[in-house]
Amino acid sequence: MSFSNTLKELKLIGAGDHMVLLYDNEVYNAEISAAYIGSRIIRNEKCIYIAGDDDPELLIEKLNMIIDVTDALSKGQLSILSQNDAYSKDGHFNPDSMIAMLKVLSLEAIENGYKAFAITGEISWVLKYESGFDKIMDYEFKLNSEIFGNYPVSAICRYSLNKFSSEMIKNIIEVHPIIIWEGQIHDNPFYFDVVDTNVVNMHAYQVASMLKTIKTFTNTKSRFHHEMKEKENENQLLQMNLMRNIIVSLTSLLEIHDEYTKDHSEHVAKVARMIASAMGLSQEEVSKIYFAGLVHDVGKTVIPHDIINKKDKLTEEEFELIQKHAYYGYEALSKSEALNFIAELVLYHHERIDGKGYPTQKSGKDIPLGARILCVADAYDAMVNDRPYRKALTKNEALTELRRCKGTQFDENIVEIFISKVGLE
Repeated sequence: MSFSNTLKELKLIGAGDHMVLLYDNEVYNAEISAAYIGSRIIRNEKCIYIAGDDDPELLIEKLNMIIDVTDALSKGQLSILSQNDAYSKDGHFNPDSMIAMLKVLSLEAIENGYKAFAITGEISWVLKYESGFDKIMDYEFKLNSEIFGNYPVSAICRYSLNKFSSEMIKNIIEVHPIIIWEGQIHDNPFYFDVVDTNVVNMHAYQVASMLKTIKTFTNTKSRFHHEMKEKENENQLLQMNLMRNIIVSLTSLLEIHDEYTKDHSEHVAKVARMIASAMGLSQEEVSKIYFAGLVHDVGKTVIPHDIINKKDKLTEEEFELIQKHAYYGYEALSKSEALNFIAELVLYHHERIDGKGYPTQKSGKDIPLGARILCVADAYDAMVNDRPYRKALTKNEALTELRRCKGTQFDENIVEIFISKVGLE
């Protein structure tokens, strides 16, 4: 996930959220930390960043992409501390002292007009001390039991995967309700609430917690997943609107160049859509084929108008030029990220089942299904409308011609579905 998307997700974080960041490189550590702090500063929260073995300069570099770091530091909204300044002023890490400090700092933040208090700290270095991991776990449990839910605090505890055993990482995961992993934020299905292990059977408790979590995750999606789906749907809608706007412009260009070509493209698109729907294709595939139908002849806009509308027999050179329109259309559409998914259908819509089509002489099922559908719709509409060089056929005459050429020019199954289910007879 991109830096900007992570920043958007972190804006959903609020007081009471206890997160763990698992990382294996310093750039990723700095990016997530910067996104978190930047989102908190923007929300008018007091922030503290506690460095471990990492370089705060890298954090500042990333953070300057979001906020004015110098301004935040000068106002006191942001503090960047070393591990000794924050965790071990007396040379030792004392979980109780750290918890007491967080209580005081969070209340001071509210008194000074901030909405909440946010802290992110790297504490992997505590492993250097005797019983270091036990102290880390004691600190994490006390955060859950004494801070979150009682004080206006959110936190990201940062752990380097390079410094902990798998068993340690497992224990760390179990005490954090929210995990930041590979650039995404996840509600943690493996989190266990803090309990007094002296009076609770831990194994029975963990089983009950697992079953509760399964039910919760089945009935409701996490807020982060919901936000991601909303963004994904929003992006898809924006892309669809962009694509439609481009296609409208292209069909307008077709109309200017040749009125027949524009109307023909609209007819082909509608017939192709009916065929695709009758074949039971997905809505996404039906839409793809419809849009491809609207622009399947866009390559003709670079071919002289007098050749396209020539009443006399085309010369060999003129026919070769007209045949290139499929390739010209493909070249134009494939350059647009919003349209390249229909470019292939435009390229192959004049290929034949027997391999005698153009421009690549593909045959059979090597021709994409959407292009085979367009081929039938294109031929049918061409037959039932007047052309510069001949009068229109009746619908029955056109259908007879489709039947005659199925298995050679056209896909036999598509012709049969078109005749039997689309109902144009």
